[in-house]
Amino acid sequence: MVRVTGNFTSQSPLHPAAVALLNEAFGQGWADPSKIGDHSARTAILRNEATESIAANLNLNLNEIEVIGEPRLGHHLAISGLLKTEHTLLHSSVDRRSVFAVGVAHENSGGSTQVLNVGSNGRICDLNQINQMSVLALQGTNIETGITQDVDSVIGSINPTYVALDYSAVPNLPLPSRWDSAIFDATSWQGPAGIGILAIRNSTAWKNPLPNLGIRRTPESSSLPLLLASAVALDAWLKEDAAEKKRIKELNQLIRETLTDANLGISFAGLVSDSVGQTIALVADGCVGEDLVRQLNEMKFVLDSGSACTAAQMQPSHVLAALGMKSEGNLRITLHHGVTEAEVRDLITGITSVVRQSR
Repeated sequence: MVRVTGNFTSQSPLHPAAVALLNEAFGQGWADPSKIGDHSARTAILRNEATESIAANLNLNLNEIEVIGEPRLGHHLAISGLLKTEHTLLHSSVDRRSVFAVGVAHENSGGSTQVLNVGSNGRICDLNQINQMSVLALQGTNIETGITQDVDSVIGSINPTYVALDYSAVPNLPLPSRWDSAIFDATSWQGPAGIGILAIRNSTAWKNPLPNLGIRRTPESSSLPLLLASAVALDAWLKEDAAEKKRIKELNQLIRETLTDANLGISFAGLVSDSVGQTIALVADGCVGEDLVRQLNEMKFVLDSGSACTAAQMQPSHVLAALGMKSEGNLRITLHHGVTEAEVRDLITGITSVVRQSR
């Protein structure tokens, strides 16, 4: 298991299986796999093995996936590849800022966008069928709160023309019966930053939205060593998660129950039953999130605050606002594989102390 003492941020350490591979991978993975030669042939084999492993672990067909070197670009590719001017882009009020940006660009090009409201539980509640041509951008899990959507139910109720999935928060949610494109991010399984997986199921409807002259669906500019490390990390992470999922959920529940019982004026986004276990978003009423983060850091606990999209600038969270929660005093806790109950209880003690001191 990965030791993560004190680290409760979304930035997880690179998986040891990936670390062990990287030195060798950078030594072998320099040649262009599309060219002729022994080194190129070897790298082509390594690339094929890695993509086959990732496809199998994500329950995708090999011909559905494209490896991209910038996962955030993948949100644009997944959505805009299906989007035409006559389509209405549908997305929720808790989607990533990058999805909002696609919507603004679509409107500037003459299209229309509709933002779907969510309830206080974080689930989409605008579920009326859309009669016009539409593309639904749909999160499987919210990266900031961990709240999951019942994707099959949402898709069935809205009945959009096309569905672009955002599965970049966690890699192991079941895919819905209907989808046309999807984006995954290697960092969600402790892989290296700089590797995204774009899945294109509807190759007839999806068209490369980037300027291009060839037949390539994506730029294909990703790093082969990072791809190899991502494949190894995904395989290891999924095996660990099978053993860790129940325990992580129990630790999530422990944090919620203990802090609630302490009467600190703390509220939580969503319920454990409707969320992935590793992510907790909370708000301490009357506190400032940035101050809490600094005080906890002095106690050797590292947490996140602010919007997950712009956390470095500590910007207010549009996600919490959409849930009807205050943005001030928010903390985001990530429970990585290997975290112990003792470490979690120490964190609870730390949060209790700094919240009381801040009032």
